[in-house]
Order: sequence, then structure tokens, then C-alpha cells
Amino acid sequence: MLVGSADIPLNHPVIRVGSAEIPDDVLALQGRALVAGARHLHIAARAQVGLVRVRLWNGASPVEGTVIFDGSLRLDGGVVCAGDVLGISSFKYGFDVPGNQRMLVSVDDPGSASRVDVVIDPGMQEVSLTACRNHALPLFRVVDSSSLDSTDELGLILSAHNIPLRRLAAAVKLVSLVAGKDDAARRSVMMEFRVRMIGEWLRWISPILTEGETSSLSSFILERLQGEAPVDVDSFAIEISSEVLRRAAGGNS
Repeated sequence: MLVGSADIPLNHPVIRVGSAEIPDDVLALQGRALVAGARHLHIAARAQVGLVRVRLWNGASPVEGTVIFDGSLRLDGGVVCAGDVLGISSFKYGFDVPGNQRMLVSVDDPGSASRVDVVIDPGMQEVSLTACRNHALPLFRVVDSSSLDSTDELGLILSAHNIPLRRLAAAVKLVSLVAGKDDAARRSVMMEFRVRMIGEWLRWISPILTEGETSSLSSFILERLQGEAPVDVDSFAIEISSEVLRRAAGGNS
């Protein structure tokens, strides 16, 4: 699952990932995409031209980019840190398991990364997420697909802001499909919870949305989902999603 994300400005073209402790020395990349030590990875990234996005995953991650590291780091404090080597900008995530930790790292452009994905305890089983026909989503790596419940899957669908129509339509389809599987006593509560997840994602991809506008869009989605069961759930989800994105962009003004 996605557990952290940061857009980091770089003056020096290196991202450091690993233990929160500052290393005794900085290993020179010397033209390589990555140099690995016992406690730290140093990753070649673009600098002074744009932000570098670092995402931290636990157990599940998208099958994207080029894998440049698959191994273990020693994280004595049970904390993984990602940031620039000058110590100006970084973020940390604690998982309370000190010692050697398996990690997988992938980047969009080895040697000049603008996107870095760091995965703790990576799974290698590739799965396809729920999606509408002709609107496929990226594959994900998971530890065990049988343990991926509907709410976890919804979180993965909404874990990025690219291909918004595909992601939103998949989310609406998933909520529609699983509603009938929920316990009757909790069905309404679970649907409202999942639609709130969609609403928060909408605020992420549309920063201009106010809380009231987001609530209105969520209510629209919920009303449609609580209506008569659709004959064609894919067309139904795409129709709802297209209207929601139109309104989110200001098309309802």
C-alpha cells in the first residue's frame, strides 16, 4: 500500500534512501544510476529543473519503471528515510522492525530519475485491478493476491492521480460490485466510507475543490450507486465518472 509520498527539490542530483542516520561518507555515483551501501542507497536523479517524486510503498506497488535495486538494507532504528543528500528536504516512515529490511526500488529514468518508487517487503505476484473495459489500469505487485480485500484494492486504484477517468471509473465500478457482498447491516456504511475515499482522491487531483464541492460530488456518486442496479456496470461507471470529472473541472458552473 502507499504509505508516503513527497515531491523533493534537488540542488545535488542524488536521492538518498535508507536509514535515518547520516552516513559516514557519501559514495560517489560516478555515472551509475545507483550505488548501494549496507544502510543507504544513493540514486541518480534530476536536479534544479523540477521536483523529484518519491513514493514509499509497503507490500504492494505498481509495476512501473525500471527496477534498479532488489535487496536488503540495515535499518537499525526501524525507520526508512528518503530525501536529498544535503539534508534539506526528506521524509521518514517508521515500521518498528529494526534490522535488515528487503526493499525494491524502481525509477522512471535510470541515471536521471524524476520518479522513485521504494517498496518495503515487496511482493512479486502481479495482479490486475478492477477496471472498466478498454480502460485498463497498471499492474500491481502484491505479496498475496488472496489477502487483497476490496478496500485495499480501492486504495491501490486511487493511489495516483494520472489517468483520472480510468481510475475513477474503476473505483465506481468496484464500489458498485462489492456493495452486494457486504453484510446487509453494514452495506450503507461501507458504501459511504468507500465513496469518501473517492471524494478525498478527487480533492487530490482537483486542488481547487472546496470541502463543500467535494461533498456534493460524493453525494452525486452515492445517489447513483444507491439507485437501481445497472445492466452494464462498465458503461454506468464511465458515465458517472465522466460527469464527476466535468463538474470537478468547473463544468457545472
